Amino acid sequence: MSERNNTKNNIGRAKTGRKRLNDLDGKEWIRTTKSVWLNPEHYKDIKTVECAMESGVLLSESPSRDELKKRHPATFSEQDIAKLVRFFTRSGETVLDPFLGVGSSGIASLREGRNFVGIELYPEWFDIAKQRITDTNALLDRVCSLHCGDALDVMREMSDASMDFVVTSPPYWGILSKKDHKANRERVSKGLATEYGNNQADLANTKSYADFIEVMAKHLEEYHRLLRSQKYAAVIVSDFRHGQEYYMFHSDIAVAMKRVGFTIQGLIVLVQDNKKLYPYGYPSTYVPNISNQFIVLGRKL
Repeated sequence: MSERNNTKNNIGRAKTGRKRLNDLDGKEWIRTTKSVWLNPEHYKDIKTVECAMESGVLLSESPSRDELKKRHPATFSEQDIAKLVRFFTRSGETVLDPFLGVGSSGIASLREGRNFVGIELYPEWFDIAKQRITDTNALLDRVCSLHCGDALDVMREMSDASMDFVVTSPPYWGILSKKDHKANRERVSKGLATEYGNNQADLANTKSYADFIEVMAKHLEEYHRLLRSQKYAAVIVSDFRHGQEYYMFHSDIAVAMKRVGFTIQGLIVLVQDNKKLYPYGYPSTYVPNISNQFIVLGRKL
């Protein structure tokens, strides 16, 4: 056997004395480490998408939203969460989402054979999450623990080093309160909620951005405490503009994660070419149509 073939056959095997991070083979491991996940909008048809995936392209998949999911103003893809869960955990391990929303992370984790803990502040969204998880038969034989309340309070009652992975998408400060072109066209005109709610424990209701980041740091500190050694947190965020300023939210999250003890392991860009474009700033000022999200990855050493 050639040296090259021998190396290839050993891809994905755990190094001696080191526990495997996941159950993936070498091929899927390598594909998932791509730092950019493209959107199917890059490709013209299903056949082209299949060819792209065969060549190693990794897609950020946005499935159609069911009627319950549509009610929530900020959701994300179960398929993308499933990719993260498969990479950062093994079957039977436990995933935490402190901002449960309508349960996408729970559905993805349970379907992938992981146990799940979810926390949601608002009873309305909590009830929808519980119903969606039940309706999609995601529970199977796994443990699912759902909590309705302030995530900080709930997490502080949990034991140290009890989680294997944290994956979440926190509020983007107060940007949902902006009634711009997008909100009016995609939410208000359809009678859908544009904000989470008015609870003072909601990070979206924090007055200043600096205070918001400080409260987020307290959440991140709890993620670090709850994770077992060598485990990861994935925080899904988007940069945004407020007033005249562009906020590098992903960078501020990374700095806060490092401050509470995480080692930053990388950044994944989720391309979202399916988003509609709006004439922000036209015709005098550059204002970007933000067509990507970031996944900030931190590790507890």
